[in-house]
Order: sequence, then C-alpha cells, then structure tokens
Amino acid sequence: MNYRKILLLSLGHLSCDLNSHALPALLPYLAAAHNFDYQTCGFLAFAYSAVASLVQPGLGLLADKMAKAWFIPLGILMASMGIGATGFLSSEYAMFVSLVLGGIGAAVFHPEAARYANIVSGDHKGVGLSIFSVGGNGGMLMGPLIVMLAVGGIPLGSFTLGGFGLHGTAAFCLLGIVMAALLLWRVSSWDMAAGKTKTSGGNAAAVNDWGAFGILSGCLLTRMGLTVAFTTYLPLYWQGVFHSSASTGNLMLVLFSLFGVASNLSGGAAADRWGYRRVVRVSSFLCLPILAVFPFIQSPWLAALLLAPLAVGLFSPFSSLVVLGQRYLARNMGFASGITLGVAVSVGGMFAPVLGWAADLWGGLSPAMHLLTPLALIGAVCSCFLKKPQNDV
Repeated sequence: MNYRKILLLSLGHLSCDLNSHALPALLPYLAAAHNFDYQTCGFLAFAYSAVASLVQPGLGLLADKMAKAWFIPLGILMASMGIGATGFLSSEYAMFVSLVLGGIGAAVFHPEAARYANIVSGDHKGVGLSIFSVGGNGGMLMGPLIVMLAVGGIPLGSFTLGGFGLHGTAAFCLLGIVMAALLLWRVSSWDMAAGKTKTSGGNAAAVNDWGAFGILSGCLLTRMGLTVAFTTYLPLYWQGVFHSSASTGNLMLVLFSLFGVASNLSGGAAADRWGYRRVVRVSSFLCLPILAVFPFIQSPWLAALLLAPLAVGLFSPFSSLVVLGQRYLARNMGFASGITLGVAVSVGGMFAPVLGWAADLWGGLSPAMHLLTPLALIGAVCSCFLKKPQNDV
C-alpha cells in the first residue's frame, strides 16, 4: 500500500464531505435569518444530494472505463462552492440551485477517488478503503466546526473567535480552492500508473454478484437515510425539543461526528478481525433500540449520552459497506463506489424532507423521529441476508 497516496486521497475525501456535513450546522443560521420552516430546511438538505443520485452511477461507470484524475479536484471545488455560496444568497430557490451544484460536485468526486483509493491500496484494500472512508467521516467533524467558527463564532470570555455571520461560508470556498489545487498538482501524475494497474490487475477472473449487491443496497440506503436525517435535524432537535441555543445544538453535532470518526476506525479494525458482514449486522441491530427510545427522552443529558452508541451503530459499518460493495461488483468497482459512497447518501438524503414534513405536520421533531425506527428495522433485516463475496479467497 502507498500510504502517502491513500492519505492524500483521504484528505481529499475529507475536503469534499465536510461541505455536505456543514449544511446541518448551517441550517439553524439560515432558518433564523430567512424564517425557514422545518420542511424548507429538509428540502435544502435534500438539494445537495438530489442530482447526485442521478449522475453518480454514470460517473462510476466512466471511472471503470477511463482514468480522469481531474474529476477529483473538480468535485471538491464544486462541492465547496455550492455550500460557500449559500451565505451570500437570500432566496431559498437560489440556495437550492447552489446546493444542487454542490451535490453534483460530490457525485463527480466519489467514484473516481474511490477507484484510485482501491488501486493505491495494493493488496491491503480493506485497510486502504477504511483510511479513505475515515477521511469522509472526518468531514462530518470538520464541517460543523468550521460553521461554528466562521459563521457563529466561539465565545472566549469577552472575546469571540470568528463569527462572521452567514458570509463566513466563504471559508468553504477558500478551503475548496486550496485543496483542489493541491490534488490537481499531485494526483494528475498518477494517471499512467493507475491505468496500468487497472489493466494488469487480473480483473478478467472477477465476477459481479448483482443479487448480493442489491441486498447490500438495502443496508446502505436505510443506513444513509438514518444518518442523513438524524444529522440534518440534530442541531434543530436540541433547539426545538430541549430549548437549547444554536451553538449547543451544533456542539452536539460535533460530538456526534467525533464519535462517528472514532467508530469508523474501530469498525474497520473489527471488520479485519471478525468480518465485514458481522460488523454490518451487529451495528444494524445496535441502532434499532436506541432510535426507538430516543424520541421519548426528555433529558438533554441522557440524549447526549445516547449519541455515542448511536454513532457506533451508524458509522462503524461504513468501510465494511464500501469494501463489500466493491467485492460484490469486482468488475465494476467504480460503479460500486459511486453507489456506496454517493448514491446511497443521495437517496438517503431524500428522507430528510420527509422527516421535516412530518415535524411540521405533527408539531415538532420529537414525534417525527419515530419514523426512523421502521427504517432501522428494514436495514437490520437486510443485514441478515448479506452473502459472502464470491471474489473472496
């Protein structure tokens, strides 16, 4: 494994995904400034992922047929500009368009970056894809932190660090430009080696198991529906249910994201020892009782304590799902990566406006959170039917 290259790709993954994970932390500020209701917030969250679900499979197939290294920095640049522009817009429709463009950027990045990650991982693809996946989960931590610093500000006694208001979203544009330039400079030189590795890797003996991948997709879609919906409304939940400040809600999101990063790393280690399918199954059944009782909790302290085990259930199978997808579709790893890293997030994101609609209709996020329990049950059932990949030796 080439650790230098896989770490650079992981950093790129972080730079891309921090934009989508910044949006939940940004929504309370947008809602306060523009008087958005829960449903509008849900549709803005959905906008980032809507178009990505349509274009990502095609981009994944393109990544299987030809190397396009510049897709990686282009995706990061588009994703960062999509989020960065929202602080300068006043219309929810203009924000929707901007976030759609950002979602397309994420769709451009993921298949090609995951294909490159598979190549540079050599004979240690499980570990390599875990490192690559951790970069994406790290974006869950960095996105809200940047919003807190650049938009809301962090009070330090009589002094406030950062806090530039909604125009602070320009920080995402700046970070995207820097990271895209670095990757364009470094990754472009890998093209020839990547192409040779692909053609000489012995893919002729590999087979695609579409039935197994279909069951895996059930696990993916339900997991991402739970993850996107929960993280989207977590800051708003603390505000609406526990009557906390926007900063406190964003702090809970940061803690949840931090637990998620740690869970991804521990989940990768557990998968190496006990198997990918077992990690997916155990994590799926761990989520079910926590999500069932969460809407009934009245104490913010108890709810905060449940964020740690819930993060384990939602994030520990991340790398396992990516690796299983690439093994089920060994002849089309770019397509598999586009589904596991992109389309699953996009389709899962469609559940966010449904949850927002339910919150507006039923009088709050607490009763709407009950919708997550049947979704978790479907994912747990699908995990029971995961097959051993035919390409395992």
